[in-house]
Amino acid sequence: MNEEQLSFVKQAAQNRLINFCEVINPKWESVWFHELIANTLQKTIDKIRKKEKVRIILSVPPRHGKSQLASIYFPAWALGNFPDLKIILSTYGAELSEKMGLQTRDVISSDIYKAIFPGISLRQDQKAKAKWMTNKSGSYTAVGLGGAVTGIGADVILIDDIMKSREEAESETSRNTAWEYYRSTLYSRLEGHGAVIVIMQRWHTDDLVGRLKEEEANKRQEGAKDYDEWEIINFPAIAEEDEYIEDKLVRKEGETLWESKFPLSVLNNIRQTAGIYNFSSQYQQQPISAATQEFKEHMFRYFDEGDLSGKYLRYYTLVDPAISQAKTADNSVVLTIAKEVNGPNIYRIREDAGHFTPSELIDLIFVHNNEYSSRVFIEAVQYQQAIKYNILEKQRHLQKHFLVNEIKAKTRQSKELRIRGILPLYATGVIHHRRTDIEYEKELITFPKGKKDDRIDTMSFLQDALDPTYDNQYAKQTKSKFKSYFARG
Repeated sequence: MNEEQLSFVKQAAQNRLINFCEVINPKWESVWFHELIANTLQKTIDKIRKKEKVRIILSVPPRHGKSQLASIYFPAWALGNFPDLKIILSTYGAELSEKMGLQTRDVISSDIYKAIFPGISLRQDQKAKAKWMTNKSGSYTAVGLGGAVTGIGADVILIDDIMKSREEAESETSRNTAWEYYRSTLYSRLEGHGAVIVIMQRWHTDDLVGRLKEEEANKRQEGAKDYDEWEIINFPAIAEEDEYIEDKLVRKEGETLWESKFPLSVLNNIRQTAGIYNFSSQYQQQPISAATQEFKEHMFRYFDEGDLSGKYLRYYTLVDPAISQAKTADNSVVLTIAKEVNGPNIYRIREDAGHFTPSELIDLIFVHNNEYSSRVFIEAVQYQQAIKYNILEKQRHLQKHFLVNEIKAKTRQSKELRIRGILPLYATGVIHHRRTDIEYEKELITFPKGKKDDRIDTMSFLQDALDPTYDNQYAKQTKSKFKSYFARG
């Protein structure tokens, strides 16, 4: 590298945090969300130098580089550009905080850092692992939860994973301890309009992030004038919807956050191992409230193909079409279940869910019926009537006839009651899932507070499908309609 190229690299590392990370650590892999975080942190320094208040929450899955970027490289870069800054880092424990303080100190002590920021060094009399100063009056203090910071001021407070584990997060006492430490100890160290940056994987609806968001909402509702308004940067490991930055699509629903390191196959394995409850909070940043959770993971039973061998099964295909095909609309769902004729067990055989066209939906219904010789049940609202008509037309064309039973539409309130109707079946352990029923299980775990419930609502149709009175009544009506309909042909 010649002098001109070297000068360009140094300038880039000085000016941009993301370039600094790449120069300091040649193995550092930057993807789009790292750059977004880096740009946000960079703007933080500009704002506090202008005496502006900054409050940021970064909710990021584990092992996605959040601590290395925000808690190790960012302080080093910030002190290089503004060597009189005062920074406090707090984590769940003194050992972790000291480790991070040591790593940041080592970055500043490195030859490459000195080349990027000449003239910046550590004071010889103030360079302990967790507490050190620059030769330009800047300071860095790393403390664990409960650690003393008396007499120390801060322009920037970094709070990185203040909860250690699920066990701690489930403890109200531990959550209260973290909250009080933040309010009474850390917050009091701010110098004027400093910055507070909370870096977390979510653990609980009532964790530090949950309380900060609730406090802001309460203050806003009260009409308060001065309160902390948080900029929330939230990254689920798997996109729940299409994600945009300044109107530019950065990833589509279902895509991973860091494909090269955590592809979907790896995340699905983590999800199956950790369970929906843990995965939803830590990886998707959507903690589930145990207080409102009705379906529990311990209720789930599983089956493999071999478990069906020798069983006398009757198959039912349950269909819930969605009127809209918009990305934000509910999914259309075609689900086939099998019920033991001489036993209580129910098996989720096949599920297809998505934003299907009417033609695609009808094709799926025929696929399920052809494969399993199943009875078909469709929720009967006006749109579904059109689906049923087209099904009959296709039956006439193919000369493939099967009964279509209608399930009457219900209100939203009765929809929840209907879903709760399958709760006793889970409590007694008669419903069995495939191990790939991940999205379905997520809807169960998050019910009734979850964003989606189309899959579990469709599953709730089994109560009608398995009701002999209901089944016989609609079978007679449908058979009568078939006779008159095909008589015209």
